[in-house]
Amino acid sequence: MKQSKLIKLVRKAIGRHKAPLYTTADSNNGNMDFLKITKVENVTLEKGQVITIGTLHLTTHQIIFRHADRKGELWVPYPIIHTVERRLCTTDSKLWPLTIRCRDFKTYSFFIQLEQDSMDVFDTIQKLTCIESIKYVYAFDYKPEKEFSSSDGWSIYNVFQEYGRMGVGIPTSSWRFSSVNQDYTFCETYPHTLVVPAKISDNVLNHASKFRSKNRIPVLSYLHWQNKASITRSSQPMVGLKKNRSIQDEKLIEAIFQSNDPTLPPGLQSVFGSTQTNLIVDARPTANAIANAAIGAGSENMENYKNCDRKFMGIDNIHVMRESLTKLTADAQCLPIKKQNLDRSNWLKHIATLLESSLIIIKNVHIASSHVLIHCSDGWDRTAQLTSISILCLDPYYRTFRGFQVLVEKEWVSFGHKFTERSGHLSDEKYFINSVNTNAANTAFNTVQSKFYNQPHVREISPVFQQFLDCVFQLLTQFPTRFEFNEKFLIELHYHCYSCQFGTFLCNSEKERMDYEVTTKTYSVWDYFNSNKNDFLNPLFDGGAEDKEDMGNNEGFTARIRWKSDSPISRTNSPGINDADTLKEGLQTISFKPVNYDDNPDIDPWKNK
Repeated sequence: MKQSKLIKLVRKAIGRHKAPLYTTADSNNGNMDFLKITKVENVTLEKGQVITIGTLHLTTHQIIFRHADRKGELWVPYPIIHTVERRLCTTDSKLWPLTIRCRDFKTYSFFIQLEQDSMDVFDTIQKLTCIESIKYVYAFDYKPEKEFSSSDGWSIYNVFQEYGRMGVGIPTSSWRFSSVNQDYTFCETYPHTLVVPAKISDNVLNHASKFRSKNRIPVLSYLHWQNKASITRSSQPMVGLKKNRSIQDEKLIEAIFQSNDPTLPPGLQSVFGSTQTNLIVDARPTANAIANAAIGAGSENMENYKNCDRKFMGIDNIHVMRESLTKLTADAQCLPIKKQNLDRSNWLKHIATLLESSLIIIKNVHIASSHVLIHCSDGWDRTAQLTSISILCLDPYYRTFRGFQVLVEKEWVSFGHKFTERSGHLSDEKYFINSVNTNAANTAFNTVQSKFYNQPHVREISPVFQQFLDCVFQLLTQFPTRFEFNEKFLIELHYHCYSCQFGTFLCNSEKERMDYEVTTKTYSVWDYFNSNKNDFLNPLFDGGAEDKEDMGNNEGFTARIRWKSDSPISRTNSPGINDADTLKEGLQTISFKPVNYDDNPDIDPWKNK
C-alpha cells in the first residue's frame, strides 16, 4: 500500500474565489475588534526549503501573505490552523519567528523584524482562531467573486430520491420511510427521515430507541441493487453488565434480516452455508466493547438474536487515531512524511484494517446475499467509515462524481458525523505557544504538542473523515478506471473539511445545521466542485464498465477480487462464482495491494470477468 498521497501531496490550498483583503463583511463583523494589526511589511516566509520576502496581511477570516514581486499569494484560513508558536529572536538575523502548523499538513514560518509586530500578529491570530461559536466562521461571510455556475449543492442529496433509487417506497418494498424523527426529538443526531422495515411501526421504534446509545436505532444505509441484502447502521446496545435486552430491538433487527429471501447458488452453500447467515459487525476491538459494558453499554448478546453471527473488527477509537496522526506528522516540517514516522504511527495499519473490515461486509452482502448491521459505540465515526467504504465498492453510482457527493451527504453529513468536534473548528488558546514569555524556547515542539492532546478541549478531535478519504485514495490507486473523480478532488475535499469556507462540513448534526440556518446563509462545497468539475475528473474513468447489466450476475464481484494464481488473471481461467473450491481459495487471498497496470493492462480485475 502506498504512503498516502492525500498526506504527501496536500500542497495546493484553494486559490480561486478569494475575497478582497477587506470586505464589507469584515467591517461589519465583530471580529474586527480583535485586529490589533492588519499589515506587516518585509516579512520573511519560510515554507520547506523555499524562502520568500513579502507583506503579511491579517483579515478577520484569513492570513494573506503577498510576495514582494506580487507574483504569488498564500492564503491561510484561521480554522485550518492547528498550532502557533512564537519563539525568541534569532541570533543571526535578529528576526522574530512565528511558526504556524496547519491541519492540512503544511507548516509556515514567518520571520518578523519588530518584536511588537510579532506579538500583535500572534495575539491577533489567536483571537481570530479561538472563536466561541460556529456562527463566526468564514462560511457565513463568504461571497465568491463570481457566482458559481452550479447552485444545487444543498439539494444534491434527497432522501426520498436516493432511497427510491434503491427501491424503497414501492408497493413491493420491505422498507418504508418513517417521519418519527421529523422534529429531531426522537434522536437529535439522526436525519429527519429514516428508512426502516415496513412491518415495524413507529411505536416499536420508540421503544427500541431506549436500548441504543443516543437513541440511534438500526436504520437502512444501503439496499443491494440485485439481491436486496441490506447494510444498516446503529449505535451500540445498552446491554450493561446485567445483560439487558429489548424485545423491540430484537424484533427490529429480525425484521431487517427477513427483508429479503436470498437463494445461494449450490456451489456457494459449501462456503457460506446452506442457509443465509446475517452479520452484526461491531467495529471496535473486543476489549473496548467489553469495557463499555461496565458503563451500561456493550455489544449484543447473541443468544437473543436469531440466525446471525457477530464479528469484532478491531478498529481503534478516535484517541488512538489522533495519536497515530500526531506521530505521522511529528516533525515541524512534515512534508514529505518520513518513513520512520509512517512506520511508528501505524497509520497504514489502521487504513488496512478499515479496508479489510469493509471487504468482509462486501462479501457478505454481494456474494452471500446476507444482511449486515454495523455499529461502533455511538455510530457516527467508525460506523460511517465502514458503511461508506462498503457502499462505495458495492454500487458504481457512488463512484461517479455526483454519486460520491451523495454518499458523503448521506453517510456522513445527514447521519451526524461530528464535523465541528472532529475537525477542531473551534480552536483553543492552549494551541498557541508563546515561548518568549514562558522561557520554553528550547522545549521540543512535539513534546508541547503531546501535552495538548491530554487536554479535554482536544479529546474530541480525530482524523476520522480523513481516514475515509485515504481509504478512497487507496481504492482509486488500485482501481484507477472505476472512479470518475481524481486525487485532486479528494485533496481539496480534505482541505475544505477544515477551511470553514463552505457550510457543508459545519456543525455536528443535521439538527445543528438547521438551528444555525447553514443551508440558507452559506454556500455548499458541492457548488464549488460542480462549477469546476473538469478540474476534478479522472481521465482514466471507464463509465461503460459501470453498467449494472454487465454486473447483473454474481461474477461481477469476482472481477473485483484478486485471486491466488501463478499467472496473471485472464478471462479464460478466472474462477466461476459456482466453483466452490476456487472461491474458497480466492476469498482467503484477497489483497488491497496496488497493481501496476502499465506493465500488464490485461490483469485489471475490474475489467476481467
